[in-house]
Amino acid sequence: MNRKQLIAVVLLLCTTVTLCACGRRTAPDKNDTVAPTPTALTIQAPTPSPSTDASSSQAEIVTPEPTPTPIQTPSPTPTPTPTSTPAPTPTPAPTPAPTPANLPIVTKNPTDETVIVNGTCLFVAKYQNAIWAVWHFVSPDGTRDLGFEVAQKEFPTLKIIDGGTNILTLQNIPETLNGWKVYCEFSNNSGKVNTEKAKITVTIDTTSGSPKVTKDPTSENVAEGGSAYFVSKQEGAIWAVWHFVSPDGTRDLTYSDAANEFPAMKIINGDQTTMQLQNIPASMNGWRVYCAFRNNVGSVNTNPATVTVGTQTVPQNTNTSINIDTAYSAIYNGLYVESIAKRATMSISGGPEVFNVSITWPNGYAESSSWTFSGSFNGRAVVNYSNGTKTTTTYDNAGNPTVVTDYTSGTGYIQLSDAGAVWVDNVANAGNGATFIKQ
Repeated sequence: MNRKQLIAVVLLLCTTVTLCACGRRTAPDKNDTVAPTPTALTIQAPTPSPSTDASSSQAEIVTPEPTPTPIQTPSPTPTPTPTSTPAPTPTPAPTPAPTPANLPIVTKNPTDETVIVNGTCLFVAKYQNAIWAVWHFVSPDGTRDLGFEVAQKEFPTLKIIDGGTNILTLQNIPETLNGWKVYCEFSNNSGKVNTEKAKITVTIDTTSGSPKVTKDPTSENVAEGGSAYFVSKQEGAIWAVWHFVSPDGTRDLTYSDAANEFPAMKIINGDQTTMQLQNIPASMNGWRVYCAFRNNVGSVNTNPATVTVGTQTVPQNTNTSINIDTAYSAIYNGLYVESIAKRATMSISGGPEVFNVSITWPNGYAESSSWTFSGSFNGRAVVNYSNGTKTTTTYDNAGNPTVVTDYTSGTGYIQLSDAGAVWVDNVANAGNGATFIKQ
């Protein structure tokens, strides 16, 4: 039974109850007015649905059950997610300023030197990737730092040579320079780098550590216009200088002064342990020669040798001359190989006066550079040259070379020591102080 049918049954029952209540009066009073008999209302009971039972056709008062309100199951209270305390942000360490990758690099620091008063010493520094070099002088207490030009004014009797290169020479060193230090500042367009400091110790002790003479020169008899060799040997010397003493002993001339005194005579290797005289004049008769050896500590002289010039022709000892020439040249001549990469080579030939040097440096499998120059070794086994020529050779795929001359009249030096030959070319700093070992 649907809702509409239920309402109709309720209304029918209510009407029937009312009519029944009114019909209980059986005998009307005489004074009553007889009401007309109402016409009975015929109410058609609703037709039950086929699924309704037969008894359900009887009218029933059915109190509709209230539709239960569904109980709302409360949503569970979500467990609160604890708020994580963020880790404190660390204070970043200050980032140091980046060092330019192309700053100069110091590859050799100068070393401490001990020198006698009025003596000479040398400071050598090596580098890579520098354009400028400036030597500085630092006072013993470290409070003053003077560039070499200012130091020259500070020590007016001191002679500073090549203060703007990587090799510094000090001459006539005063005692007041004792305890001072020097360092070289290398720089390029990216910045500056300093070498370590080297200390200068000035002493008045001229014996301890001085060179030693191991062979004195011998006297020579020579014809006018002839030649003679004077050979000496030493240990521990850095410089060698030959002197000429007049027969009466009143004059002592270095070889350079003697060249002016005897302009027709040729003096070869006056700053080497072996000196040669050519075209000796008669006026040299009775003069004596000796070699002065010196290092940073002191100096020592050989015994003198007398030059006797005769009027008649004196046969020269050709074999002795050849042997001396050969022995002298053999000291320097030979093949040298660069000590690090062992790819570059240096060849020295000639002598005893002029030596020829050739250096080849491969730049790659298809390119190489070559330097050629010549010069004489001085008393410190150094060749300073001003006739350097550089060429670059490239090879095509067929192996055919192309040679280009990069420059001529290049300047530089090579210096020989027990460690090998150090080479520096001043044009574009070729060589950069590379060391070559004799093979």
